[in-house]
Amino acid sequence: MRMTGMLLRKGDRNLLKKWMRLFAICLFMFMMVSPDTYAASNPVDDANEVAEQPISEQFQPKSVMIASQTGQILYDYHPNEETDPASLTKIMTMYLTLDAMKRGDIKGSDQIQITPEYQKMTELPNLSASPLKVGESYTVDQFLDQITLKSSNAATLILADKISGDSSKFTDQMNQKAKKLGMAHTHFTNPTGADTKLLEEFAPKSYKGEGKTTSTARDMNKLMYHIIKVHPNVLKYSKKTSAKQHGEVLTPKNTSLKGQENELKGADGLKTGTSDDGYNLALTAKRNGLRLNETILNVQPYPDQAAENARHLIANSLMEQQFQDYEYKKVLSKGEHKINDQHYNVKADLYDVVPKDMDKVKFKVNDKDEIYIDYPRQFIKGTKAPKVKVEKENAFTSFFKDLFE
Repeated sequence: MRMTGMLLRKGDRNLLKKWMRLFAICLFMFMMVSPDTYAASNPVDDANEVAEQPISEQFQPKSVMIASQTGQILYDYHPNEETDPASLTKIMTMYLTLDAMKRGDIKGSDQIQITPEYQKMTELPNLSASPLKVGESYTVDQFLDQITLKSSNAATLILADKISGDSSKFTDQMNQKAKKLGMAHTHFTNPTGADTKLLEEFAPKSYKGEGKTTSTARDMNKLMYHIIKVHPNVLKYSKKTSAKQHGEVLTPKNTSLKGQENELKGADGLKTGTSDDGYNLALTAKRNGLRLNETILNVQPYPDQAAENARHLIANSLMEQQFQDYEYKKVLSKGEHKINDQHYNVKADLYDVVPKDMDKVKFKVNDKDEIYIDYPRQFIKGTKAPKVKVEKENAFTSFFKDLFE
């Protein structure tokens, strides 16, 4: 058999050997590079890029998500990991309370008398609450302050009773609202966020034995988005750093608020959460028109004061990065514009969240005559890029405009 046609000439063989040696060297160098160089980023590493003090890897959260007021996702880390959100659950309790206030069913000034049962709620072991005494009365607004500042479990149970008649019915309504908002990986077991067994006889009868609430960073971020959009007055409660009630001064657990130990510029809420699964935080902040909502879940170890503090250091640093990288601004003015070789009358100013280093903005017009910025990005389910209406000018007018440009 003749092999001549399958053999390389000497010069070709030498060239092939050189390329193979080069490839081997490159492959060796790639394999010798530290694995960290090619590892996916994580919240602690990302936070340490801007943190004023180093944050230990031992405080790595289970999941994180940051989104803007438009629903645009700017940062996420394992956002669909199901876990215990603990007292972040109380955001939903506040949502339903504000819903009831908006409907006119209750008012913030409504007085609620403390009964022997309500007093006993505050005496449950291992649960945070403001002490309540028989014969005292508190307003709905004061109970909302107890929730945001003290993370009072009794306050949530009392409001549930006030709004729905009992905590089982109220918890049903929490889960119905979660479903409506698209919180597909969330199941509430009570209005407090505590394990139902810790609530003893005050646990919702329909949910006894179910244990802890489950949710995700994505779902909790979605809840933040909706409550701030529908009830912006929630920030009136969540941004407070003190409140005096019956001789007791309530102070916040959220140390990222203004004037607190870990103050983050622009922070005005929302809620902390703690369980044996770790430390959680739902943090919102606004600067120059850009609002960011962040959920950070299960910073370990627990119990550990350094870990509790680390949730704020991580959250603040990740938030700071997004404020450095993104802005909310007017990207297109109302009026006549030539876009993609076509003349349009833009009906309103268009505002959107864009990277600060974006050199050129690309616009698209959909089949509903709406214009928006087109660049790769993700949104919370149910939200989309901001759009405004446009009117396409007729061909005759466009022709003469182009003629005299």
